[in-house]
Formats: sequence, C-alpha cells, structure tokens
Amino acid sequence: MNTAASAVRTYLIIWGWLAGLMLISVLLSSLPIPRATVILLVLALSSVKALLVALYYMHLKMDRRLLILVALFPFVLITLALGVVFSSAFVRL
Repeated sequence: MNTAASAVRTYLIIWGWLAGLMLISVLLSSLPIPRATVILLVLALSSVKALLVALYYMHLKMDRRLLILVALFPFVLITLALGVVFSSAFVRL
C-alpha cells in the first residue's frame, strides 16, 4: 500500500472513531443514569475526541511539546471553570 492510500485509510479510521464516540455521547443522555455521571462521561469522551483530532488532523503526533500544551489546555480551562462555579457557590452561603 502506498503512502497516500495509507494516509487516507488512517483518516477514515480516525473519522470512524470520532463518529462512534460522538454517537456514544449522544446515546448516554437517554440512559437512566445520574446526570452528573453522564456529564463526566461525555467530558471524558470529548477529551478523547479532542486528543484524536490534535494527533491526526492537526498533525501534532510528531510534535511532543505542542501536543502536551494542547492536551493540558482543556484541563486548565475546566479547572478554572470549576473554580468559578464553586467560588460563586461559597459566596451564596
């Protein structure tokens, strides 16, 4: 198999994974499980999808430093958002 066909095959496989993870995220909302669990699972699946996009579609697989920054940035944003939410909850007490 030549390089171009291999690249197309890889992109199609990653696209399939992204579509499957998206479908799982949508189907989780219809399950009879607690809302907080659904939110945590969807956030985890979204993190995996973001990592797949960064690795394969943004071609960061070979650039380690930038990949680390791209992978850690959502966690920093989530931490900041949770800090704002919890700090406003403490102010209301």
